[in-house]
Amino acid sequence: MIYTITTNPSLDYTVETDLVPGQINRTRSEAIYPGGKGINVSLSLQRLGQETRALGFAAGRIGQTIRDLLDDLGCPNTFLELKRGQSRINVKIRGAVETAVNGCGPELGAGDLVRLLELLEDVQRGDAVVLSGWAQNISLYVAILQQLAETGCMTVLDCSGEALWQCLSCHPFLIKPNLTELGTLFGVEDIEYGEAVELAHQLQLEGARNVLVSMGGEGAFLLAESRELYAANACCGPVVNTVGAGDSLVAGFLTGLRESGDFGKALQMGVAAGCATAFHHWLGTLEDTMALLDQVRVEKTVL
Repeated sequence: MIYTITTNPSLDYTVETDLVPGQINRTRSEAIYPGGKGINVSLSLQRLGQETRALGFAAGRIGQTIRDLLDDLGCPNTFLELKRGQSRINVKIRGAVETAVNGCGPELGAGDLVRLLELLEDVQRGDAVVLSGWAQNISLYVAILQQLAETGCMTVLDCSGEALWQCLSCHPFLIKPNLTELGTLFGVEDIEYGEAVELAHQLQLEGARNVLVSMGGEGAFLLAESRELYAANACCGPVVNTVGAGDSLVAGFLTGLRESGDFGKALQMGVAAGCATAFHHWLGTLEDTMALLDQVRVEKTVL
């Protein structure tokens, strides 16, 4: 089983319009999806044929709508009810440029942390757990990883900034920053590939075991704890949507790793899945991913 944790899920209202500030704007199309990075990973895993369950918190009527949408999509989920507030709504605007307005969501209390940790007591050694998204409470992320470390399961961390720094001491199996996030961690702008590899190694020295770095149109690379470097190109195609592409990359990588046990094949599947999402209005499917797989070539070097 691959569990995902989304502590602050959202209802994503996605519209297409040519946004003109200060004016009434009308949409050409609109859609509503359950959102949040962990949820995106679970939905992508499900589409790739993996057994998954989305975990987290939800509040109010918006939270119930998120659960209902996941149920409609056939995605197993357990979202603990918060007593106060409403789960957030994110507005994604697609036009000449992509614009997003993300809500804050409800605050979590100490008792909520205890309930989530109790929920994770079912995790076993052969499972994987993906913890992703903005950390409202960094200590919550650290506590989750500390408890999971005792199970020996595979932990995947996709967050940024101070939360990532503080979680590295828990030695996650895999972390997935993008180039911008990687550069920000070290105060480096306009980061280049060679420098990115060196910074990924620095994150390993801080505690990360394997580092997967997404590079948008340039593909992705994986620096394994064995000091093997895997680099993959991106697929060719029109980019329609970047929301969820990184989450699909994680889902594809885990799918490939579970099916083959090979980092190179896992990276190939991950990049194909990420591109499949980028080329469609929402998350890519297994068919979309497999159609792109042969475009992805992986080069392996030993550092």
